[in-house]
Amino acid sequence: MIEKTFGDKKPDALYKEREGAYGIGFDNEWKVPVTMTYLYNGEKGYFLLGGGIDDDEEHADCIKRECLEEAGLSVTPKDFICKGDYYHFIEETKTDIHGIGYFYYIEINKIVTQPTEPDHFLVWLTIEEIREKLFLPHQIWAVEEVYKAIRV
Repeated sequence: MIEKTFGDKKPDALYKEREGAYGIGFDNEWKVPVTMTYLYNGEKGYFLLGGGIDDDEEHADCIKRECLEEAGLSVTPKDFICKGDYYHFIEETKTDIHGIGYFYYIEINKIVTQPTEPDHFLVWLTIEEIREKLFLPHQIWAVEEVYKAIRV
């Protein structure tokens, strides 16, 4: 398994751990579906489709659920590719976070419904745009890992 840690773990910090499962797929133009939402400061934030794993939820079920909630998109999780984590501090909530992401290659089916999260918007980004716009560094890295894995 490919694993990578981002950020610096402060020895005296009490981190809130957040595990999530995320889907990374490509359309026929090699664009990746992501969700755009507004950050605390009003700026746009771009994130991979996926999110927090509910109690006893399988990763594949989490990805399917989150893709429907955030984008109305039906997907089929295929292969687990990598695990990345990120130690960081959220200024707005004064919280130290340890985000742990399990990243899967997904097959993109189709849009089947309206998102149930009204503040999330489906956006398609190229690999170059992913590098510029995705908010979390471990998610950028994961997109590149999935891209390399499926282009072989």
